[in-house]
Amino acid sequence: MVSNAKLRRWAIAFLLGLSLVIIGGELLIEKIAIFGFHDIVDVDNPQQKLPQRPEFAADYRIDQFEELLRELVERGYWFLSSQDLYNYYYKQPVDPLPIIYKTRPKVMITIDDGYRDAHLNVLPLLERLYRETGEKITVVWFVNSSFMGVPGTYLEHASCEELREGVMRGYYDIQSHGANHENLTLISDEDVDKEVRRSQQELRDCLAGLEGTETVANHLSYPFGAIDDNALEIVKTYHQSGYLYNTRSLRLTPFRNPHFIPRQTVNRNTSVGRLLRLAAGGWF
Repeated sequence: MVSNAKLRRWAIAFLLGLSLVIIGGELLIEKIAIFGFHDIVDVDNPQQKLPQRPEFAADYRIDQFEELLRELVERGYWFLSSQDLYNYYYKQPVDPLPIIYKTRPKVMITIDDGYRDAHLNVLPLLERLYRETGEKITVVWFVNSSFMGVPGTYLEHASCEELREGVMRGYYDIQSHGANHENLTLISDEDVDKEVRRSQQELRDCLAGLEGTETVANHLSYPFGAIDDNALEIVKTYHQSGYLYNTRSLRLTPFRNPHFIPRQTVNRNTSVGRLLRLAAGGWF
């Protein structure tokens, strides 16, 4: 008869072995961190801090943003566009990775909502980094099309002309975040259709005539990170992929779904060090 002590030892050994297998498996799975920012603010600018501007939990400082980008460039990261991610990791069959990118680590930088301060702070930074490093960083903007150029209650939104500027200079990838930032799970199917169709059309109209804009609004970031089965069926008729906001990195397993692409949430308390660890495949 096996004693209770032996059973406990066997159980502990089994659990330890299982944990090592799981951890080993996780270490072998390639991950891509997709960072979800909102407003990028300059705290040295009196117009972008109290009392001129309210503070929000999702704000991120431009000096921290610059530190992150510089470190990622230094470490050789490839900054994916939304179409890059779809073509090389989701499309069936996927496109072969360009040889020059095969061994480089990958990351995606996204900014939701399309705030004007983010545009005014980020575009000059991207140009400066390009001059200094030769790396042209792509930033994916998930834009609420109906708010372009609208002052808003607290925060202004970048205008169509400003977004066009970022695209013309080769830094912006403009994608959809819905027309009016409606929660797609709380409105009728008819309104879901209007919300995603209108956003796609307005963004494409905004960028019409610019070179390299064939993929504008092919992809959607779900407002509030929310999607359900009914809304998803409508979204699929317009968008090749959809992005969540769920504090997870993309795991490159065979079972990934293009309409449930995970993103890491970023807020004012998220350190640059944590983002770099996540980019490198860490868990926290």
